[in-house]
Amino acid sequence: MRDIHNVPRDNTAFVDFLSSFDLRSILWPGLDATVQKLIDESDTAAHYGSGSLGHLIATPAFVALMINASVNAVEDRLPPGFVTVGRSLEITHEAPTCLGMVLRVKSTLKQIKGDRLFFEIVASDDYSEVGCGTHERAVVQKDRLFRRAEERLNRI
Repeated sequence: MRDIHNVPRDNTAFVDFLSSFDLRSILWPGLDATVQKLIDESDTAAHYGSGSLGHLIATPAFVALMINASVNAVEDRLPPGFVTVGRSLEITHEAPTCLGMVLRVKSTLKQIKGDRLFFEIVASDDYSEVGCGTHERAVVQKDRLFRRAEERLNRI
């Protein structure tokens, strides 16, 4: 097995390296994290421009907590220089959560395929489950990600 702390810098060698490294040596199904937040004005639909929904949590704030829980489930186990980036997210927002309520979101790592991580997410407030979803993230080398972003920016 390859040592993830000795990562090559050039793109071809990096792709070869990542294909031979097994993330399951540092991550495993069942890792989880829970985040909770007291819903305040900055989380409401009114704040996000959906004034007709007023004091209810906005879907973008709901999704941000789901992503945060997923990141928290694995980020402390990644070697220096590595991060995860979101690839896909599918959610169901089943019940309203109001200003002043506490929203708890638990994300559990369910599967690892190559550099891809698959999470199941459950959200609940003071009264019941209010949503759920699945989320896919990819493990990437942070420097390489920012180099690619800079290359894209320089094309403009």
